Amino acid sequence: MEELDAGECWRLLGEAAVGRLAWCEADGPVLIPVNHAVADGVLLLRTAPWTSLVTHVDDSPVAYEVDGSDPGTRTGWSVLVRGRAEVSYAADRHASDSHAPDPWPDPWPDRSHAALVRIHPDEVAGRRLTR
Repeated sequence: MEELDAGECWRLLGEAAVGRLAWCEADGPVLIPVNHAVADGVLLLRTAPWTSLVTHVDDSPVAYEVDGSDPGTRTGWSVLVRGRAEVSYAADRHASDSHAPDPWPDPWPDRSHAALVRIHPDEVAGRRLTR
């Protein structure tokens, strides 16, 4: 097992298409798959403004995990980001929000994505399993 430095963790986050966002609700932890973008040391997600995610994560602690594996060689890697989520609203990338990020995350589901979630990391850690 090899520990990854922060630069390698951010590189892998930038190359990955989908990760899992975790937060706690009154009934316990929630974990959902979402796609993301990386910009200036922040993870960016877009979702519909009425989702449970938006309702529960604003100004709250969250965790985000991305990984990759090759079952044939029994190798892989994992990156974990822990930090605080911040929700803002903008209709699209051309909105007047002066904080509109580039790159703009492009969600897969076809619906409104007016909520932008920024994950400001407190900790970024990763590891790689090699042969």
